[in-house]
Amino acid sequence: MQIFRYSLVRGELYPDENGQVLVFVEAPLVSVVSGNTSLENPVFHLSREEASLVEQIKKLSQLTGIEVDLLPALAYPGKARILSLNRVMGYVFEEFVYRTLSSHFKVERHVKTFESLFKLTGERYHNTPDLLVENRIPVEAKVSFYNYGQLLEYSKKFPLGALVTPFSSNCKVPPRWRYFTDFVVDQRPLLGWLHSLLRD
Repeated sequence: MQIFRYSLVRGELYPDENGQVLVFVEAPLVSVVSGNTSLENPVFHLSREEASLVEQIKKLSQLTGIEVDLLPALAYPGKARILSLNRVMGYVFEEFVYRTLSSHFKVERHVKTFESLFKLTGERYHNTPDLLVENRIPVEAKVSFYNYGQLLEYSKKFPLGALVTPFSSNCKVPPRWRYFTDFVVDQRPLLGWLHSLLRD
C-alpha cells in the first residue's frame, strides 16, 4: 500500500507533503481520508498534460468499449500520475486489439519467446511481444511511443509481425513486418493480412 498527502482546495486535491488529506492506494482500491471523514468521489486537480491524457483515454475507451477506472491512476502525484495514465491508455488499446484478434485466432499475451541472457551479457532484451497470434505472428499494440529496437529483436525470431496503433501515425518497422494505423476505426486491414498469412 502507498500513502500520499494532499490538500483540499476549492473542492480539488493538490499534492502537498504537509497536507491533511491522506490518499491510500492499493490498486485497484483507492481510499481518501480527511481527518475521520472518508471522501467519496474525490476530484484531483489536473495539469493541462494530465487533463489531455484523461480526455484521450476517455475517447479511446468510448471508441473501443473498454471501460476503465481512472481513480487508481489519478491518485498518484507528479510524474507517477502521467506514467500511470499512459499505462492505462496502453492497456485499453492492447485489450481492444486482443479481444478483436481473439475472436478470429488463437492469441496469447506476453509470451516469453526466448530467454534473456541478462546475467551473462548485462544487456536487457525484449522477449515478450504484446500478443502472439497462432504462436507464429507477434503483434505489438502501441498508443504512442514504440521501440524500433524492440521490433528488430522480435524480427530475429519472427520474420513476419505487425505494429498496430489506434489512430493515424507514421511508423518504421523491420523488413517484412507491417504496420497498421487507425485500428479503432477499421480492423479489416490487419485481420485480412493475418488471415492471408495463416491460411496454410
